[in-house]
Amino acid sequence: MRLRHGRGAVALAFAVVAGTGTAGTLGSTPTAQAAPLASPTSPTSLTSPTADAENPSVWPRPHSLRRTGTPATVTDEIALRTGPTADPYAVQALRTLLRQAGARRITTTGDPVPPGTLVVHAGTQTPDRDLPSGGYELTVDGDTVTLTGTGPDGLFHAVQTLRRLMRPDGTIAGAVVRDWPGTAVRGTTEGFYGEPWTREQRLAQLDFMGRTKQNRYLYAPGADLYRQARWREPYPAGQRAEFRELAERARRNHVTLGWAVAPGQAMCLSSDADVKALTRKIEAMWALGFRAFQLQFQDVSYSEWHCEADAERFGSGPKAAAQAHARVANAVARYLAHRHPDAAALTLMPTEYYQDGATEYRRELAGALDAGVQVAWTGVGVVPRTITGRELATAREVFRHPLVTVDNYPVNDYAQDRVFLGPYTGREPAVAAGSAALLANAMAQAEASRIPLFTAADFAWNPRSYRPQESWRAALADLAAGDERRAEALTALAGNGASSVLGGEESAYLRPLMEAFWREQTGTDGTAAGREQEATDGTAAGQKRPTTDDTANRQKRATTDDTAAEQTRNPAQDRLRAAFTVMRETPARLSGTPLALEVTPWTQQLARYGDAGLVALDMLEALRTGDPTAAWTAYRTLGELRERLGAARVTVGEGVLDPFLARAQRAYESWAGLDAEPDADRGGGGDGRTVRFPHTRTLATVTVLAAPGTQGTVEARVPGAGWRRVGALDASGATELTARLRADAVRVTGPAPGRVRHLVPWYADSPAAALELPGTADAEIGGTRLLTARLSALRPADVRDRLTVEAPKGIEVRVPGDALTLPRGASVEVPVEVTVPEGTPVRSYDIRLAFGEVSRTLTLRTFPRTAGPDLARTGTARSSADETPDFPASAANDGDPRTRWSSPVEDGAWWQVELARPVRLGRVVLHWQDAHPSAYRIQVSADGRRWRTAAVVRGGRGGREELRMDERDVAYVRVQGEKRATAYGYSLWSVEAYAVAD
Repeated sequence: MRLRHGRGAVALAFAVVAGTGTAGTLGSTPTAQAAPLASPTSPTSLTSPTADAENPSVWPRPHSLRRTGTPATVTDEIALRTGPTADPYAVQALRTLLRQAGARRITTTGDPVPPGTLVVHAGTQTPDRDLPSGGYELTVDGDTVTLTGTGPDGLFHAVQTLRRLMRPDGTIAGAVVRDWPGTAVRGTTEGFYGEPWTREQRLAQLDFMGRTKQNRYLYAPGADLYRQARWREPYPAGQRAEFRELAERARRNHVTLGWAVAPGQAMCLSSDADVKALTRKIEAMWALGFRAFQLQFQDVSYSEWHCEADAERFGSGPKAAAQAHARVANAVARYLAHRHPDAAALTLMPTEYYQDGATEYRRELAGALDAGVQVAWTGVGVVPRTITGRELATAREVFRHPLVTVDNYPVNDYAQDRVFLGPYTGREPAVAAGSAALLANAMAQAEASRIPLFTAADFAWNPRSYRPQESWRAALADLAAGDERRAEALTALAGNGASSVLGGEESAYLRPLMEAFWREQTGTDGTAAGREQEATDGTAAGQKRPTTDDTANRQKRATTDDTAAEQTRNPAQDRLRAAFTVMRETPARLSGTPLALEVTPWTQQLARYGDAGLVALDMLEALRTGDPTAAWTAYRTLGELRERLGAARVTVGEGVLDPFLARAQRAYESWAGLDAEPDADRGGGGDGRTVRFPHTRTLATVTVLAAPGTQGTVEARVPGAGWRRVGALDASGATELTARLRADAVRVTGPAPGRVRHLVPWYADSPAAALELPGTADAEIGGTRLLTARLSALRPADVRDRLTVEAPKGIEVRVPGDALTLPRGASVEVPVEVTVPEGTPVRSYDIRLAFGEVSRTLTLRTFPRTAGPDLARTGTARSSADETPDFPASAANDGDPRTRWSSPVEDGAWWQVELARPVRLGRVVLHWQDAHPSAYRIQVSADGRRWRTAAVVRGGRGGREELRMDERDVAYVRVQGEKRATAYGYSLWSVEAYAVAD
């Protein structure tokens, strides 16, 4: 659909009896195929949920599975007895499975079996309420295995579960399983635009669908003209032969082949001759093995007919289009019912397949369509983030026909720089249970599609027990097929391609590794290299020692030890280095597989990120050990790698990988002083680079970064004495020279223009460190507020000093008491704990903090403590205006986190709530949607007419914003917008209001 928006034999015999009525129960545990694929200590450890050697995993997840204590053993000889109703494809699959497990001889006679033989019963029974069609019961218990399926597919499904119970040593896990499909029709659509799948890819897909208990494959490639503009023409002979082969493979895997035709752009819908031509084409496809059909009108106009007769008969507009579409659909459905009574119900993909609610087109179509026709939809939206049971029920009420959910995930033809490899999410179980069919639209990358399609199959089979992450890990294990190195590479590939419109966290396995690395590297989220040790606590203005774990942990971020540079390498670095190494090796680890060919652009980009990540770690390690040559070399290499990464046309690890590299670069730039490098004159008079100061300064050090091998001299200009030599450039390209003199300029002479990349003077007459505070902060009276002071080293060496505090009487402030060491280039967060005793007046207090020569003032605003319930929840909401009736003012205080109020596009829009009774208001909490204000006020009123301002916000950032106040006699609370931060209006998920505690 085009998207607009080795096994060992054992000594005993193994007998199989295939009959018709032996019922049993079987439950199972996880399978060896999805056993742990990587060491638990590996940075990309991939373990299938609950899978181990004794407990193999079963996927899709069964509805009922119970472990028994006695496994079965696959033996040399097997006696196989088949009854007249046993499905031949299921029996053949069973025979193949047993041979693969170690059986050497399979007999089908009814002769007695030798003592100790393991007996397998396989049969079918009629579906009933307790076990619907497609269900099965399977028991493995000691010397007996029983498989009983219901309907035409049940026995085949039981065999697939038995496959999952097989162990590498030739035994079968003891289990009892009772299972059935949660969705009657489950499968895959090949409906993307672009190069269609190959014959080999389709055949492999059908085998995969059989293993995962899917039963519908819809053929609908966007580039196949023989089902669109050239639908009247027969397929070429070669393609017809491929379809026959596809049909046979589908039958073997209990998959129904479906064919979609989109004739709307080349058909006279009122013409009986054209309708007859369409049914002839459908008959030809039936002869090739297709047994389900979909008629598509999703990309046609309401008014552009392809013959005058259509305009004369139907007119124009949505209602006319619905009548025309229903006419053709009804004719085809009646033809199939007459000619092929056993055909699956016809599906119609209407023009309005993703809209919400009732429309003229939908109402007319619902009334005109024959009852047996099913209607396809994609949810509300072409690629909806979520599909709810309520939305499905609404659409079913509108169309008044069974709904086929054609879900546009993981299809990627609308975002061809991505492969969507995350699990199937955002669909409520009611969508699976309430859909006549649930089909997931695949990507052009067939093999890669198996990862999300595996999870979609798991959801469709048992939606209420579906666990996306467990299913996703099992999908990766299934595709890795027991190869540990391949499993790690698949985790890297899929983990860095897991996000999509459906949600999902990109690079989720890498994020904690990176966070741990930066914590160990800097103890902060700043951009520095260096490590900190735990600081001891001192006192200022009546301090007490911190008592919270949070404070203790945060105080580890500053160092009091001069031996920081001698510490061992960051342990988190080793874990992150291992992860980057897997990324770099992913193309090689996946080579030789069908997957490797179709995802080459993404694995190559992932490998480039792996290379860049390793270079970044080398650079940061060089900073830690004080190796400027290695650091400068790595920095230049990292810049070149990022340029190549930026030029690539595919996306992996978005929002995670490149920000890590950028942060590493900033760490070097801070260390080398590049973030404060002054403007320079390039060339001229033989100079490689010159920096002139606004006034005479006392120099301490000069850093020069040049191309390796550059020769030249660093000079400083002393007022009244001219240029003086400071030193020569180092051949490595990284030069750092001590310069104890007063000067008004520095330069590099000798090299050709452009070879000197950076010239950084460091001054002895400027502060050694910077101190940043939040500026203002709110604190409850009688409570403690944890704040952060950021210290940044501004010298080309470690900086050591104490953080001191001057606080007003009665305000208690705690900071680390011992001297802190800031490693060169480091930015370190230091905890500041402020306690406001009971009885402190409500007002603002200035707190002065100093580190060395620099000091800053924090304004602390104190407010009374709040308590009690959310008062807005029981109030009456109003607004200046609502964007639409779907986003009313009441949605912001209804207690439902899924609803919201939205305003029209007006800066002055407001939302207010009338409280149940007047209160002394102490706190308001706002939860903004993306559309939020950059400036707004909280106003309060006793009568709803005369308003006063309780809080003012400038520079609003959206999300959760908490505002403190102390306002008496408040019966009304208003959020008054002043300036929008986006092109939209304002949108609030919720507003909370709390009273001052008694």
